[in-house]
Amino acid sequence: MKRWFDRTFETGLPASEAPRLLERLRAAPDRLASQLDAMPRAIRIYKPDGRWSVQEHAGHLLDLEDLWAIRLDDFEQGRQVLHPADLQNRRTHDARHNDRDPRDLIAAFRTARTDIVDRLTGWSPAELSRVSRHPRLEQPMSVVDLCFFVAEHDAHHLATAAEIAAAAGAMPACAIDLANAVDQALPGLRALGDDVTGRRPAAGKWSPREIIGHLIDSASNNHQRFVRASFQDDLVFAGYDQDQWVALQHYQEAPWEDLLTLWASFNRHLARVMAATPTDVRRRERRSHNLDRIAMRSVAAGSPATLEYFMDDYVLHLHHHLRQIREMGPGSSAVAKAMADAVALSTAKDPRPTRSS
Repeated sequence: MKRWFDRTFETGLPASEAPRLLERLRAAPDRLASQLDAMPRAIRIYKPDGRWSVQEHAGHLLDLEDLWAIRLDDFEQGRQVLHPADLQNRRTHDARHNDRDPRDLIAAFRTARTDIVDRLTGWSPAELSRVSRHPRLEQPMSVVDLCFFVAEHDAHHLATAAEIAAAAGAMPACAIDLANAVDQALPGLRALGDDVTGRRPAAGKWSPREIIGHLIDSASNNHQRFVRASFQDDLVFAGYDQDQWVALQHYQEAPWEDLLTLWASFNRHLARVMAATPTDVRRRERRSHNLDRIAMRSVAAGSPATLEYFMDDYVLHLHHHLRQIREMGPGSSAVAKAMADAVALSTAKDPRPTRSS
């Protein structure tokens, strides 16, 4: 789909187009509700490659209602240029829409949109034909043109959200869970200071920096395993000494933000690998494996195992270590909530120590 900022618009619509456009504007909350109501939470909050989720696209529509209302004020006050939008969309990026109840989000959008449509319904043809200049497009725009602009903006984000949902719906649960876990955890992880990330809770225990380093090693090793499993008949993979790997790479001295960036990027790629693996490959039972030695939830030697089970186990392992970091962090409610959101996505709570996952 073409980027919104790449769209061009022909202006000069007649006032007679207003009733049709106002119906489009009034219908947007219902269209949004029908989209979100039919969607599981994991898909609603899935952020493809870290971009906005379906629910964040919905929140963005709500965020811009204030701008549309201000621009109507501009027309009424005879301003020559309409108020500009924040082209960085900081409000949406900072809003944490994924944490909201979608029903509250839709209700707020419906209220704001109804206020705007009701306001415009009382305007005369002369008032609807008032013209000001759009600051980004640098072209004249009437009130009716703005109505078309907003209706098209609604349609753009609803269509983008539908594309995201369709793509996510075709993904295995482990891929969605992994992508969501990364994006839910990042705000809380980034909020941790150097004193917390470098602190070892006890002798012989890893600090948060070393835990994230270990999760990078886990991603590196399991990336190889997941790909190779598509070309071999068994699930037998080389192990690795996780303590030696962590010590050798000096994660304790590595910049925290660099570690987080690598960890997040690697796991987003692993989510893509999981999604790209054909279903029959993921679910094929294989009796030859060594999951009794390398998996967190071991499978007895000789018992059938699947790659999908091993992928699920990888995500469980990631949740396990995120929970460890959360328990080491300060008592800040914001940090605790962000980290809790990440582990809450996992329903399995296996407290056993990890192996070489």
